[in-house]
Amino acid sequence: MVNQFRQKPHLVDLNLRCLQIGCDFVDENFPEILESLPKTNTQKPDNRLLVDGNTALSLGAIHCGVRAYYAYPMSPASSILSFLAKTANKTGIVVKQAEDEITAVQMTLGSMHVGTRAFTATSGGGFDLMTETVSLAGMIETPLVVVIAQRPGPATGLPTWTAQGDLNLAIYSSHGEFAKIVLACSDPESAYITIQQAFNLSEKFQCPVILLTEKTIAESKVTIFKFPENTISIDRGLINTDEEVNLKPADRYTLTETGVSKRWLPGQSKVIYFANGDEHQEDGSLDETEKVADMIWKRVKKLQTIADYLPEPEVFGPESDSDISFVGWGSSKNAVLDAMNNSNLKINYLHFTYLWPLKTNKLIDFFAQNPNVHLVEGNVTGQLGQLIAQQTGLTFAGRLLKWNGRPFYFEEVLDYAQKNLDKKNKHV
Repeated sequence: MVNQFRQKPHLVDLNLRCLQIGCDFVDENFPEILESLPKTNTQKPDNRLLVDGNTALSLGAIHCGVRAYYAYPMSPASSILSFLAKTANKTGIVVKQAEDEITAVQMTLGSMHVGTRAFTATSGGGFDLMTETVSLAGMIETPLVVVIAQRPGPATGLPTWTAQGDLNLAIYSSHGEFAKIVLACSDPESAYITIQQAFNLSEKFQCPVILLTEKTIAESKVTIFKFPENTISIDRGLINTDEEVNLKPADRYTLTETGVSKRWLPGQSKVIYFANGDEHQEDGSLDETEKVADMIWKRVKKLQTIADYLPEPEVFGPESDSDISFVGWGSSKNAVLDAMNNSNLKINYLHFTYLWPLKTNKLIDFFAQNPNVHLVEGNVTGQLGQLIAQQTGLTFAGRLLKWNGRPFYFEEVLDYAQKNLDKKNKHV
């Protein structure tokens, strides 16, 4: 902070005094919080960063070979555009502010089609305009990565507040039936990782990938250890050079058991195909006969292939027999983990990073091993809970939901857990 405001020393003094007042308030009113904080060893070099989620996501994109970014500013995604533009001279990434969200996503799809790793980011209202292009990506089986930085809607909603209200939008947007992947980050560290995974998944399975973040993740600064490098291999999902010799136009959309066909870039081979937005045959040429049912099924059955490939959700805390258990996604994780670390209750938590297609084996085991499972989610209808009920028939013992634009606080989780257990004990 001192370096950032060194040209305005009066601001440095003001901010330092504000920090001291805040620290003194916590020390006087909540001493247990300060006691629980890890002690810094000043004798060792500090290996940490102060970073927000959008910066972390941008760094992950740079690290996994993104060469172009197109966007129209929309809070809370706008700082991705500004950060990538500010660093473009160093990274060589082409950064363009489009005239609208439709243009941004069309440019993204075009770049991915010719082999350039590119993405766009917006909020829910901007993604509404992008959904036709998402459908086109599904039809021509071309990779597409879109980040939705969530804020409360509909319409302008609460443009500077947070939400987890766009899960259904991400899963069910666009028309027709085809495979799509939806994943969500939960903090800056996961933002750095999930954007890299989003590109690998999109290119490997030749389908759109929607990455959800939230205002509270995107723009909140947290202290983390420096990001790991070269831990996620880049998977372009392209044919090998030795496969070019016997390549045929029909190989591009050939019907396969997995739903995934060979993909090559324009100019990579003399063999051409049609990237046709109309329904088509295996070489991409237009087809309106009843045989198109096989091509439609090819694109849909990728979902099972993808589901078999994706990892299961992660359990935090004990695997079984907790006093109370939570299931959630996104930034909800942070409040629950803080509650677990500041309570004598036995709490565990099942966290979803990969939300669609939904993995259910670990989820079913979690319900079987824990008798008191609750949903925690930042929206009014419990969208993940609805999806779980639809896919598995499982029902929650209760729901901790929040939809006023504010993130969850760990005190709310603890209060909810204690009231639930008091209620249970009262009825025993």
